[in-house]
Amino acid sequence: MRVRKFSPLHIPTHPNQLAQTLRFYREVFDLPTNFTDQGARSLCFHDETIHFETNNLDHPSPSLVTIVVRDHQASVINHLLNYDIQPTQSPQLNPNQRHIHFYFDDPAGNHIEVIANQ
Repeated sequence: MRVRKFSPLHIPTHPNQLAQTLRFYREVFDLPTNFTDQGARSLCFHDETIHFETNNLDHPSPSLVTIVVRDHQASVINHLLNYDIQPTQSPQLNPNQRHIHFYFDDPAGNHIEVIANQ
């Protein structure tokens, strides 16, 4: 997907799910990976690091991640099917009739809203 906006840049995840969650965001949203001098990896969006918070999170509260993409509805549907992503609710047409909202969860249980062009 061609991500135009990504919010928030701090996403809670359980330490045991960190690698799976990083892989999910990297593959599904085509986000670039950064490596630190110590070999740790992180993802970024427009040169800003996306922080996957694992501190004190035995049972992290799910967060809402909003992602605006340049893609159209049919492309997003195909992309989600390719990654076997199950929606948590039906897509919703924006009142302006120009955008459609898709809803699903990441491996850590965070709720994702993808806003695409119709």
